[in-house]
Amino acid sequence: MGTALYDDLTLAPAVAAGVGFLSQAVPEVGAWPASVFATHAPLSGVTAHHPPFMAGLGALSLAVCQHQDAAPLREKTLAFLRATKEPSNLWRYAHFVPPDADDTSICSLALAADGPTASHAALTNGPVDAEGRFLTWMPGPEDAVTLFNEPDAAVNTNVIACLGDRHETRAAHRWIEGLIAASPNEQKQALHYYPDPLDLYVAIARASEVQGAMLAPLREPVLRQLLACQDPTGLFVDVLRTAQALSALDRLGALGRPDVVRPAVRRLLAAQRPDGAWPACLAWIGGPGQPFGFEVESRTLTTACCIEALERVMRHRVAGSPVDG
Repeated sequence: MGTALYDDLTLAPAVAAGVGFLSQAVPEVGAWPASVFATHAPLSGVTAHHPPFMAGLGALSLAVCQHQDAAPLREKTLAFLRATKEPSNLWRYAHFVPPDADDTSICSLALAADGPTASHAALTNGPVDAEGRFLTWMPGPEDAVTLFNEPDAAVNTNVIACLGDRHETRAAHRWIEGLIAASPNEQKQALHYYPDPLDLYVAIARASEVQGAMLAPLREPVLRQLLACQDPTGLFVDVLRTAQALSALDRLGALGRPDVVRPAVRRLLAAQRPDGAWPACLAWIGGPGQPFGFEVESRTLTTACCIEALERVMRHRVAGSPVDG
């Protein structure tokens, strides 16, 4: 097999320390904490809350983790997702907003091992714009809050990952195909709740792993654009997105690039804190046209994504792939 590229890096202890932090940070009810920074009225200051979105992404990341303490952590997280699903078979980001397509898609994907659920039908019947693209918010008669409700490209990609190739997803699919052929600035303009075009590439990579042939033509152009996001030090935008980019590279079959992977892994290892956590990074935003604005960060989410990335790198190395030099 030759000499492993990562002989000088200690990935397993970093994963163990990260799992240890999460085991302490995620309570028994399985809710993953996040910090919400209000950017204008009526919210103010910093508020801690536990959106299903965060728990769903955490469960998806832990699904690849082989550490013995990851399975019970994931199980209590999935129990939280089941408990927070509403009678409408939807999830909502917080109690003061309507249910939304993003939380519902991510939570449904995390629970996919349970088999298709009524949430899939609820998404299929969700609101769309005049072009057939999925709107983010899915208000019911009891939801009085009026929100800016335009299609978000990453949200639509997550819905595609959940629903697959069907009549209801064709318009969203065409839109995403067109955006990948567009400039990063145009892509950013199509993201209302995600901060960076890299978030769209990560969502497409995840969807392509789930849905296979439907998104296969996008894999190469998405890979090119993803690689263009890495700076000379190995960082992809920030620590959270560096971890997500490594996992996306694995999903796209490109983890065997030592010139890309090695500096990215080193940045992740250097960023881990003494308590095993990785730093909070901006994960989700809200504001345009809304009655409130907010930014969301979470140490738990960043840590889970870093664990996933390092696990994927270790699995790739053990498999004797081109990552080994």
